[in-house]
Parts: sequence; structure tokens; C-alpha cells
Amino acid sequence: MFRPAHSRRSVAAAATVAIAALFSACNDPVSSSGGGPITSDHTPAIQSVFTGAHTCALTTTGAAYCWGYNANGQLGNNDTGTITPTPVQTVGGIAFRSLSVSKVEDVTCGLSTSGAAYCWGQNDEGQLGDGTTTRRLVPTPVAGGLVFKSLAVGTGHTCALAVSGTAYCWGSSPNGAFGDGSTGTRLTPRVSAPALTFDTIVTGGDYTCALTTTGVAYCWGVGAFGQLGNGTVGISTTPVAVDGGLTFRALAGAGQGVCGLTSAGKAYCWGHNFFGTVGDGTLVRRLTPVPVVGDLTFRSLSAGWETVCGVTDAGASYCWGYNFGALGDGALDHSAVPVSVVGGQAFRSVAAGTGYACGVTTTNAVFCWGANDNGNLGDGTTETRLAPVAVHWP
Repeated sequence: MFRPAHSRRSVAAAATVAIAALFSACNDPVSSSGGGPITSDHTPAIQSVFTGAHTCALTTTGAAYCWGYNANGQLGNNDTGTITPTPVQTVGGIAFRSLSVSKVEDVTCGLSTSGAAYCWGQNDEGQLGDGTTTRRLVPTPVAGGLVFKSLAVGTGHTCALAVSGTAYCWGSSPNGAFGDGSTGTRLTPRVSAPALTFDTIVTGGDYTCALTTTGVAYCWGVGAFGQLGNGTVGISTTPVAVDGGLTFRALAGAGQGVCGLTSAGKAYCWGHNFFGTVGDGTLVRRLTPVPVVGDLTFRSLSAGWETVCGVTDAGASYCWGYNFGALGDGALDHSAVPVSVVGGQAFRSVAAGTGYACGVTTTNAVFCWGANDNGNLGDGTTETRLAPVAVHWP
């Protein structure tokens, strides 16, 4: 199972740890079936699930539950128990409308129904935006009192969009993921990419991408694997337009790559491709967007560190890239093309995490699959699952 790095001194170091740990997943206990505790009389109705180095979900009333690795309080339950394999409710009674989970670090952030930002967990580089470097075991307000419409936790930095479309970022970035020409650390939100306004923002391994209201994609930060999408492998501390002339309705930020979804539901990806994360049938890194093969039409996309998943209008889920269970196809092999998630569930949304994935069905239930040695699947075990299993609600 991918064990996230606890301190990011560089994206290259984090990526090295990530890839080495991903390969270790083949040593975990593996089950091809949905064994273990999978039902409960206390199952809440879930509206959305959020994955990364741990897992969180929101009920239809905005209550937040998290599970998995918890060494830095990222589950938000005022505890630091290392492994929590079933959901626990975050404290504070805050009604959230969205959450974001880091793919590598022990950080969770969320937006309340009023647009206030809260973060909790690891904070050694100012990732929580509260003006300190003190880790927080419960949801803690981000400084500044700003109202946001979206938020994304990256690797060392966090970004959010104000209602006006202005981007704000905080945390640490040695490669310019703030988009204002600077590098370094900022403990509270500051305006980023000041020349542009955006409708959507995503983050990854020390890079940031965003969409304008007309669907034009811009990226900034580290681009060593082509994740900026502008045909280069350099660093840009200010936004650069993604090449290709495409317009997107949504973006998904992977660890070292990006995918976009057009208004017609067609997926394009670019960047790191060692495990086939771009989905074009090759393992060649792509410096500009290329179409995902298979002529599939998606209503949503999600990107984990090295895995991407999409859901069709019919509720069928497909994943590609890093596997060892993360693709949910009952096998271990990585795939450079989309493969169907087995099990027959109709999903409303799927969230790809770090070595695993979870989905919310059309009946508001949560199923997860993939690596599980930190309890990220929430089924009450630490056994890797090659096919979806239901989250166990205590």
C-alpha cells in the first residue's frame, strides 16, 4: 500500500517515496471478493466521498466522517490513533458542503455550507492556513475569514477559489505552485495567479491547475513530467495555458499528472505515465493533453496519485493506471487503458485515492477497493480488496 510521506522537502522526494511504496502493495494480504464486515444497521446516506492518503465522506446533511491513517489527526476526531479502519465522525458539528484530502500528506480541508474553510491534520509547512505550523486534531478555521466556492489540498500547499473566482493559496511550494511568481512558505491565504479568475481549481504534487469560466485550462508549478500541459518539462511560477485548444468542464489533478473532461464528456490526460495514468494505451509521458482511449463518455473524473477513474452517465465506473487493486477489476496488473470496475454497482461518483478508490452508489452507499493496510477502505479490516466492498459503519 502507498504510505504517504510525512514531510515534503521536495516533490521529487515525495514521488520517490510514493512509487516505492506503491510497489510494496503486492505484499499486502489480498482478497478478490468482498469479505469482512460489510453491513451495518447504522449506515448513513452519503452524498460524496473523498480519497487520498486517507478517506472521508459527507452525509446528505453535511456531516463529515473519515477513516484510515490518522497519525497527525487528519481524521478530525481529536485523536491520533494510527489506523482507524471504520468511519469516525469529525468533531465540531460543522455542516460541510465539500472536503478535500491530500494524496500524500496527512491533511484534510473542507468548506462549510456557508463557504468558510476549515483544515486539520499535519501542518509543518503551513498547510492548514491558520497562521501556525501546529498540527490540528479537529477542524480549525483557515485564517482571513474568506468565503470560498471550492478548495483543493495538494502536496504541501492548499488552494481555494473565492466566490469572485480569485485564487488563494497557502502552505509551502518550492516550485511556484502559488502562481504569483513566488516560492517558499505562507501560513495564511494570499492571492495567487492574480491576473486571472477561475471557476474550478485542482492541486497535485507541487503544481496547481484551474479552469476559467470559459473552460480554458491553466497550470503552474513544477512540470517535470509534463503536468503543466504546455509542451515543456520546466517550472513555471505563474500560470501557463494548457496546449491543444481544448476547453474543459472539469479537471482532475493526479500526483504528477492532470486529466480534463470536455463538455462532450471526453477525457484527456497529460503528465506522468509510468503506470499508464494518462490512459492512452502507452507508458510515455505526455506534455500536452491526449485523449483517453476507448471512446467512453464520462460524466465525472477523479485522479488519485497514479490512478484515474471515471463514471459514465449510466453509472458504470472505469479506472486506469496504477492497480494492485486500485482499478477494482479483480486483478493486480496496471492498465494503460480504462477497465471496468467489477461488482455491478451503479455509481453516482467515484474518487480515486492513493493506491485505492471509493465510490458512492445511486442509493447513497459507499464502496471501496484497493490497498488497505491503513484501513482506507473502511470495511473494518486491513486486507487489500481487488473488488468493491461496502464501508462498515459502526
